[in-house]
Order: sequence, then C-alpha cells, then structure tokens
Amino acid sequence: MIKKLAFFAAGAACFFLAGCAGKSSETTTEITEMKAQGTQVADGGLISENGLPMVVDFSATWCPPCQQLKPIFEQLKDEYHGNVDFVSVDVDSVPELAQKYDVHNIPALIFISPDGKEMYRTIGFIPGDSIKRVISQYLD
Repeated sequence: MIKKLAFFAAGAACFFLAGCAGKSSETTTEITEMKAQGTQVADGGLISENGLPMVVDFSATWCPPCQQLKPIFEQLKDEYHGNVDFVSVDVDSVPELAQKYDVHNIPALIFISPDGKEMYRTIGFIPGDSIKRVISQYLD
C-alpha cells in the first residue's frame, strides 16, 4: 500500500511540474506579445510604452463570448491605431494579471489611462458600438 501511495505521489509531482513548465512558457509568450504591442508589464500591472490609453481584453480560448468579441476587438484595434492601444490577455496564460486587475468573469474589458489607472470596466460580451462610445468618452 505504501509503495502504491509513493508511486502515485511521484506521478502527481511529475504531472504538476510538467504543467508548471508549460505554463511558464505560455506566460513568457503572452508577455512578449504584449511588449510587441507597445505595452509593458511593470509592478504587476500594464503600462503603455507610447503614452496612449489602453483597452485590455481579459479572455480565454475556451470562452464562447470571448471568441465572439475577438473579431470586434481586432477591428477596433485597427480603427483606433495610434490613438488607443488594444491588448489581449489570456487569463489562463497570465493569471497574475487577471488577479492584479481583480478579473473574475470574462470577457472583461478594462479601459486604462496612459499612466496605468483603471478608468472603466465592462464584463461580458459588448458590441463594438458600445466600446466606441466608452472610448470616445475618454479620448475627448
């Protein structure tokens, strides 16, 4: 019985370590992509490197409303290029950011000022026109 328990514990440890190794790689990739988008992760939060406000999409690949929002988010990213930074954060790849911004439900869009302060937040799917209205409130 003790041998079976030891074998199970060793197997569980290997599974856990393999899972952690994969997560570290995903986190590094996600943060590298954010830096490429002009966003820096500092002190556990997001800061725009170019002084623009940000719209941050906290989502996951397994979330249907998140996937429904993705093409709208990409369209707005192109439309507001140079005026607003659009950053996507996969909550499974970078759970520390989701925790930092107190994200418990997805999709969550968080509007962040150039100095890193949260200005507005939405939870759940939101149409593009509604996102534009919120952006226009903070750009004017």
